[in-house]
Amino acid sequence: MDRTEIAATNASMTARVLQMPATPVPDGGYALRVLRTRGRRSGEPRDTPIGVVGHGGASYLVSPTGGRDWVRNLRATPECAIRSATGDEPHRAVEPGRAEAAAAVVGYLRALDVPWALSAFPVPADATEEQVAEHLDTIAVFRLDPA
Repeated sequence: MDRTEIAATNASMTARVLQMPATPVPDGGYALRVLRTRGRRSGEPRDTPIGVVGHGGASYLVSPTGGRDWVRNLRATPECAIRSATGDEPHRAVEPGRAEAAAAVVGYLRALDVPWALSAFPVPADATEEQVAEHLDTIAVFRLDPA
């Protein structure tokens, strides 16, 4: 997919997610939401449909790579919002320590049931925290702290 197709797919999915009722993010599961970041160069709001995973009482965003625009935007400006049909919730995205990050990724992999998304990770879906920890230099993990 080229950037134009990705943008169109994201816009369509964002519209659908924003129409869905916002159920709580379950611990050990995930929920579809829309992440609003600030463009790291433009400063303009950027919306991305994303799975938010619940683990240990906190909510996390996980990406198999740090090269995604939303990841780079959060690293530049960690203030963000999680959007749903019921409104926007302001957060600060914090990159956790290695042990917390590895545990969150394992939780994400266990909760996710989308084969193409799982195949994007450099570890298998049943990876241990130790296996995930070996790849944390390339995997991006953010804990969403309420703002």
